[in-house]
Amino acid sequence: MTEETYTDALRRLEAIVAELERGGMDLETTLNRFEEGSKLLERCQAELKEAEGRLENLRLPDAEAAVERANQD
Repeated sequence: MTEETYTDALRRLEAIVAELERGGMDLETTLNRFEEGSKLLERCQAELKEAEGRLENLRLPDAEAAVERANQD
């Protein structure tokens, strides 16, 4: 079984939000969708935070090199 991608998780979350906004579900189904959506949101936020950290690590060496070049001028 393949692991769900960020994009897949986000699409499912969007579908759940649309379904909850439409309403018409019984309480148990609503609670189940809300629980699933909460887990998906948490997962997406964690992946975004990880990506931000990776980007920061990529930018840091570039910023340090720019500061060194500026100091040399």
